[in-house]
Amino acid sequence: MEFNATFVVSIISFLIFTFLMNEILYKPITKIVNERESLISENYDNAQKSKQKTSDIYKQKEDRLTQTATYNKKLTAEKMTEANNQAKVKIQEAKDTSVFQINSAKSDLQNNKLTLESEMNSRIDELADSISAKVLGEI
Repeated sequence: MEFNATFVVSIISFLIFTFLMNEILYKPITKIVNERESLISENYDNAQKSKQKTSDIYKQKEDRLTQTATYNKKLTAEKMTEANNQAKVKIQEAKDTSVFQINSAKSDLQNNKLTLESEMNSRIDELADSISAKVLGEI
């Protein structure tokens, strides 16, 4: 194999062409590819962080809902117990008032009965005196 000037010029031309292609085409493309890979990687990391935040927020929401439901059940039970106790007190007060009113009415009726009996006895005595006076006066 012979080496002549054409071969050397071809090698030099090839090296210059490779250098120019590297500077003009390959380096900018490599830079763009690397920037895109970096952007994709960054977006993927942000998406993972957002997914984790979303998961944490959802868990917090579920915990709050559970706590609220538990609190509401406890509060409802307490209020029901309180309402039942108040109802029992009011029912007892109503019973006591009713018993007092019934006893008072019985007492009033008894007093009225005694008053009426004494009035009737005095009227009977008056009528008996009046009848006997008429009967004796007529005879």
